[in-house]
Amino acid sequence: MHRKVIKRKAMPVSLTIIPELDLVHIIYTGKVTPQELFEETQACYRRPEYRPGMSEVSDFFQVTSFEIGYDEMNEFTRRSNQTHGSLNSPIDICLVGSTKVSEPAILMYEGLIAAKNIPIRLHVVPGYPEMLATLNLPEECLEFFPDLGHQERHLL
Repeated sequence: MHRKVIKRKAMPVSLTIIPELDLVHIIYTGKVTPQELFEETQACYRRPEYRPGMSEVSDFFQVTSFEIGYDEMNEFTRRSNQTHGSLNSPIDICLVGSTKVSEPAILMYEGLIAAKNIPIRLHVVPGYPEMLATLNLPEECLEFFPDLGHQERHLL
């Protein structure tokens, strides 16, 4: 007897709230479009375990394309300002694993955040060890992140 295996399409944006570290971990994979970006991030901010001001770590290692233009990124930063703009102090957002594919979107986001004076400290870092250092997290925190972070343990 054969079983029919149904494969589910992997979501291009996967969010995990890690209350122990007071942060949101976002992994982008494949082709990322504005719809997924907007829907997933806004859904995260509505979760009961989310607290305003949590740091964010965005992983771009597995992105194959970003289908996001200036207008979409402008809308995303407007929404970022709605979410984070009323905070008393800026939040830290670490962008991990910038690639040739993700770099234009990252630069656009960085420029729009600066132009709109959104209270976000954006850090573009090459890997998870640098993210831990930037956010002042101990090495033991790597257990909360994907295997890639564990493969980079020798850099700590």
